[in-house]
Amino acid sequence: MGLFAQEEQGTPDAPRGGFLKRFRAPRSSFIEPGTGAEPKFAAGEPVAGKRKRREILAETATEQASRVTTRAVNPQVTFLGRALSGGDIEDVESTEVGDDWHSPAQAVPEKSEAPVHAADDEVAFRPFVPPSFERPTFASMSAAMAAREHGVQLDGAASAAESVAAAAQFGYAPQPEPQPMGAPAANLAHDAVAADDAPSDTRGASGANANPRASEKQPDVPQRPIALDEKKSMSAPTMEEQEQPAGDDEQLEGSGLSSGRPELVSPDSLPDFKRILTVADDDAALRIPAAARKEFVAVELQPGVAITVATARFAEKAQYATFIKDLGANDILVREEMIATDAVIAAIYSGKAAASANSTVREASRAIGNFRDIVEAAHAYGASDIHFEPREFHNEVEVRFRVNGDMYTFSRMPKAIVRRALFAAYSDLVQRNTNSGNSFQPSAPQSAMIPLVVKTDTVNLRWQSSPLVGGYDVTLRLLDGNFKNYSVLLPKDMGLEKSQLELIETLNYVSGGITALTGETGSGKTTTLRALSYMLPDRELKKQFAVNEPSEYPMPWLSDYSIIRRPDETDDEANRKYAEVIRTLMRQDPDDLTIGEVRDRVVMGLVAELALTGHPVRFSLHAGDIIAAVMRMAGGRLQLPIDELASEGFINAVGNQKLIPTLCEHCKLPAEDVMPTADLDLLRTKFGLDTSRMACRNYDGCEHCRLKGLFTRNGKVAGGTKRSSLAAELYRPTPEFLERVAERDWAGARAVWRGARRTGFDNADMTGKTLYEHALFKASRGLIDPQFINRSMQSFAQYRVMSGVDGLMV
Repeated sequence: MGLFAQEEQGTPDAPRGGFLKRFRAPRSSFIEPGTGAEPKFAAGEPVAGKRKRREILAETATEQASRVTTRAVNPQVTFLGRALSGGDIEDVESTEVGDDWHSPAQAVPEKSEAPVHAADDEVAFRPFVPPSFERPTFASMSAAMAAREHGVQLDGAASAAESVAAAAQFGYAPQPEPQPMGAPAANLAHDAVAADDAPSDTRGASGANANPRASEKQPDVPQRPIALDEKKSMSAPTMEEQEQPAGDDEQLEGSGLSSGRPELVSPDSLPDFKRILTVADDDAALRIPAAARKEFVAVELQPGVAITVATARFAEKAQYATFIKDLGANDILVREEMIATDAVIAAIYSGKAAASANSTVREASRAIGNFRDIVEAAHAYGASDIHFEPREFHNEVEVRFRVNGDMYTFSRMPKAIVRRALFAAYSDLVQRNTNSGNSFQPSAPQSAMIPLVVKTDTVNLRWQSSPLVGGYDVTLRLLDGNFKNYSVLLPKDMGLEKSQLELIETLNYVSGGITALTGETGSGKTTTLRALSYMLPDRELKKQFAVNEPSEYPMPWLSDYSIIRRPDETDDEANRKYAEVIRTLMRQDPDDLTIGEVRDRVVMGLVAELALTGHPVRFSLHAGDIIAAVMRMAGGRLQLPIDELASEGFINAVGNQKLIPTLCEHCKLPAEDVMPTADLDLLRTKFGLDTSRMACRNYDGCEHCRLKGLFTRNGKVAGGTKRSSLAAELYRPTPEFLERVAERDWAGARAVWRGARRTGFDNADMTGKTLYEHALFKASRGLIDPQFINRSMQSFAQYRVMSGVDGLMV
């Protein structure tokens, strides 16, 4: 459309209604022709009353038009004035605010290029060239409002200069040329409407009817300095900002105050931390996508306490709140949330991650102190295990000790203290070549070893944690960890009888073959295997190896392999590690081998290969008794060929054992005064035992056995027992036994084994006797409580007694 489109279309030029009405008139170059682009006039609107003001405005516009240079305007510009004024203003020319927008000084006018003549009755057509105005300042707006309030009006006979000055008094000043889009259109529209609301019957301030208060001196309004942030908030958005999608908060980038979080300007300003919780490896406390790691990082200041750093954009997303919640679910307290740029976050990952990994400074914190206090207390009580039992449905954590085979409550502690103690212990104290993960993760099973000096002793803590319904458990097994002044508990000190010790002695002089030891968890299998390795007479002349998961006891006389298992590792992956280690050992010229546990057919096959090539192998196995151990090796998961298993010299010995607490000699009670008569009669008639020497536990204890500070869950003080004793069944297969095994005649094999019994149950000869019968012998001597056998092993009435060599049942 042309500049003179209005004239070409014959659009009448309506009379202007005020000084600023012209600036609201539609520009034909900006809009399409149509009724919506025409000026709105009321029918029969009089124009004579406004003629004088039109003459003044015409002269003023003549001077302004000569000073303003027209230029091309983008027809696609979007105007804000219409929306801001509710549709009353069809067009508001936007102006670009310069550096001196806040200055009250007015622009210097320029010479006019084309004169415009104004008529008395009708205003002659002239091209509309809107002048640009300076953005009103606080002082000018205040002065204009005060002038309006005091009734200052324009005189119809005032000159153009006076009119311009009067307009400037209201805060408007012409600019050299119209500016592009982006000026504060809302303010201009507001000022235009405010100025146009003046009465049409205007008179000069010096007239007769002038407001008397208008001549009074107006007070000077101090001009308030405007900060940079306020300038930005007062300015209208640019075209790029208008095109930006809603909700995009990139303007918050690098500004912590805008999001209510402190800003981290440099990674060096971050406090020293122990580790990064959001790394990409398997040990991360919070696993997040690679894209999220560019905008989010969490660092651990101390065990269980963290700081998060995110970009301002990411902090407003729902994923950020999810990460904070996930950290809390992993027992990590977020102490502070900070804002930083993506470059600072990348520097945290790259720079301080390496510095933290290379740091060897340990944290001497209260959390470590709490952990040590618990371990020292357990060591003083002679506990074999420490159990931490956090539960979501309890406000406190129950800490329990296993002493003499029984569980007692040591303390109930706040969750926060226990959580920090466990995090600190796993982060700072764990031996790195034994741990399954670099950080404690309650949501995954983990195992590790913690060497700790307790008073004058060195203790190895075997860590095992696992998630549970409504919480998790952490169990610490207290083991001897002194490598220099180590002590080995020999079988003769474990509670074994003479016949059993003689059988063990024969195992020192074998060439090849296997020795399988079975028992429940906590039955002392590892202790026995360690003793068997140590008892080898000429071990100084042999090369001994051991493979454990992980290594528990110090065995400096041999080469010990410790296998690490990750929390997410499957049984197949763990067994593959075993297989690789054992294959390596086969090439290292071993003379003797001890394996912690055989749980897979691959490992069992390698053990059989070593045993058949002349290397004695000892290992542990989970089974109920001797026959069950042989059955498991022949079938099921181990799948050892039956011809190899039944070959002579392949099985050196098979054993099964259990730890039973002994009675306190000072407070034990006579069994005939405590036990039911029916149970006493069974012991006399079925087993041929003398019950007069039997004794039962005194749960109240005495000064010699009471453990003050340990309680049962019903509130009673622990007491009545001493250290545990070993009850075991050991058997060295005979040719008759192996024949039954080759035929898979398990009942016949059991009859051969138990038929070798030569004495009664009150005799110390354990040949052909089971673990149950060994416990009965200890009970007949008053060493253990017969009620423990009846309740925890098998009842007297259900146990099956088999005849011995002489055919007698007893």
